[in-house]
Amino acid sequence: MLDHAFRRRREIERMLLSGKKLTIAELMGRFCVGRKSISRDFEVIGEELPVVSRQGYNGGYFLMDGVSKNQNLLSQEQLECLERTAGLCTEKDRSIILSVIHEFGPYCEKNT
Repeated sequence: MLDHAFRRRREIERMLLSGKKLTIAELMGRFCVGRKSISRDFEVIGEELPVVSRQGYNGGYFLMDGVSKNQNLLSQEQLECLERTAGLCTEKDRSIILSVIHEFGPYCEKNT
């Protein structure tokens, strides 16, 4: 079951990162699971990405503006290497490396 939940959450995350607005009803039908499972999926995904929910007409779940479709593509090892390298570079190169981390690393509101 854990494996199914993990795969389902990664798929939901991919859909959100592609810019789609998702509804619980739509996802319940797509993955053949209940409302509680989808709600829990959004709680878990919301720990890594800024998920916004809107109720009512035209409501659903989507990502906050400014989140890149490339978010979370770096492995932890790649991220740590870039962060170490940024500390050894000139200010200009450091700025470029931090922009790569911001674009492809985990979501954060500010550059580190």
